[in-house]
Amino acid sequence: MLRFARATVEQAGQVVVERVSLEVEAGQALALIGRDGSGTTDLLEAAATAVRLHAGDIEVAGISIRRKPEEVRRRIGYVPAEAPEWPGVRAGEFLEVFAAAAGLRGTALVAAVERGLRRAGLSTQGRERLDALSRGRRRLLLIARALLHDPEVLLLDDPFAGLDPTERDGIERLVEDTHLVGRTVLATIIDADVPTCFTHLAWMAEGRIVAMGPLDSAAFSTGRAWIHRVVCPGRGGEAARVLEDAGCVVLAADAHVVDCRHDPADGPFAAIVAALVEAGIPVESADFRPPWPAQLLRD
Repeated sequence: MLRFARATVEQAGQVVVERVSLEVEAGQALALIGRDGSGTTDLLEAAATAVRLHAGDIEVAGISIRRKPEEVRRRIGYVPAEAPEWPGVRAGEFLEVFAAAAGLRGTALVAAVERGLRRAGLSTQGRERLDALSRGRRRLLLIARALLHDPEVLLLDDPFAGLDPTERDGIERLVEDTHLVGRTVLATIIDADVPTCFTHLAWMAEGRIVAMGPLDSAAFSTGRAWIHRVVCPGRGGEAARVLEDAGCVVLAADAHVVDCRHDPADGPFAAIVAALVEAGIPVESADFRPPWPAQLLRD
C-alpha cells in the first residue's frame, strides 16, 4: 500500500533521508522511531508530499508521488505535529473548511463533519474554538480532519507528544480503529514509547532504516540485552540474588526494586520471573525499563 523505493531527501544541501526502502501493507500500523535528526519526520513529510524527493520514489497503492502527486494526496491523510493557529475558528468550522477542500458537498459534507467531531470526542462541542481545546483534543481533531475524505493511508507526525494518559489513550484507540478497517498507518514516535496499537516498528538513524519488524522485542533481540525493572515489594534483595543466579546482570537494587540486564539468548525473561515466584518472592511487575523501543535508541 505504502512503498518507499530508495527514497532520498535533502534539506539545505544535506542528505537527511538516504535511499530508504520499505513497505507498509494495508492494515498495518508502522511506528517510525529515531533520535532527533535521524530523518523520521523528513521521511513522513516526503510521503505526505510536503517536501520534495531528491531521488528514488514513494508509491501509494502503486501510484508514484513523483508522477502523480495530486492523486497521491487524495489517497493520504496527513497529520502534522502541531495544529494550525486559527484564533476564533470553531471545531466544526475547521472540519467544514477541509471537507469542502476535499470536494465534499451538501449532505456528504455534513455527514463527514459530524463523523469527524465524533472521532475527536467533540460531538456536542462543535462550536468550541480551536484555541480553547486541550492539546489532546486538537490532536484528535487533526486526525479527524485527515480522515474526512476516507484516505487509504494515514500519516501521523509524533501524535502522542505532550499528551496526558487519557488523551494518549484516545489517540491510541483511534489509531487502532483506523488500521483495523484496513488503512495503512505510518507514524513517527519521537520518544520511542510505542503503544500496542501499532503492529510494526522501524528504527531510523542518520537518515537510514537500521531495522524493521513486528512490534515485538524478539524481532529486535539478536545480539542485544534488554534492561528490565522487577518490582518485588520488601523482597528486592532476595530478588536480586535470584536474578543473578539466573544469569542476569543486576544494575541497581533496593528493598523493593531491581533493575537488571538480560540477554534473550539465555532464555525467556518470563522463565526468570516464574523462578522468582516459585522461590516465594512476590512480583508486582516486571517490565522493560525504559520501554524496549527506547532502549534501541541508546545503542
